[in-house]
Amino acid sequence: MSGEIPPSRREPHEGGDGAGSGVLARRTGSSDETRALGEALGRLLRKHDARGAVVALTGPLGAGKTCFVQGLARGLGAGGYVRSPTFVLVHHYPGPLPLYHVDLYRIGPSDLDGLGLEEIMEGDGVTAIEWAGPPALPADHLSVELAFETDENARTVRIGAHGERSRRIRDDLETCASSR
Repeated sequence: MSGEIPPSRREPHEGGDGAGSGVLARRTGSSDETRALGEALGRLLRKHDARGAVVALTGPLGAGKTCFVQGLARGLGAGGYVRSPTFVLVHHYPGPLPLYHVDLYRIGPSDLDGLGLEEIMEGDGVTAIEWAGPPALPADHLSVELAFETDENARTVRIGAHGERSRRIRDDLETCASSR
C-alpha cells in the first residue's frame, strides 16, 4: 500500500465547528503511508493555491510529525530535504507554494512575538507548525494529530479543520481517499 492514501473514516469533532464539521481519521501502517497522506494534503493545498494556510501538527515525540511534513512538502512541490526544525525553529523550502516548517516545542507564549510567526503565516506559502497551540494559530487552520498504535509502525492520523477554507480542503482530502 506504500504511496497510497489509507482508507478514511470521519469521527465527530468535539469542537462542533458548524456545517461540515468532523475529524478525518486515517490509520497509516508505515512511514511511507504517513508521508503519502501528507503528500495528498500538500497536492490539495497546491490545487487550492492555499497561500497563508496553516497546518498545526501535534502528537508525542516520534509520532511522525516531521514525516508527515516531508510528504506535505513533496505535495506542495517545495524543494529540499525536510528535517525537524527543532534547533533552527523555522525552515523555509521554496517552491510554487513555499513551505515554512516551524517547531514550537521549546517556545513559550511570550517568545512567539520575537519569532515573527504571524508574518510567516500571512505570507506566500503554507506554514506547518509542530507543537502548535491555540495562542499561535489563526482562526482558519488545519489540525493534524498523530498518535501511536499498538503496531510500532502504525499511526492514527486525525485531520481537523477550523474555518471555511480548511473545511473545504479537508473535505477534498476525504473525497480523494474515498475514491481509492
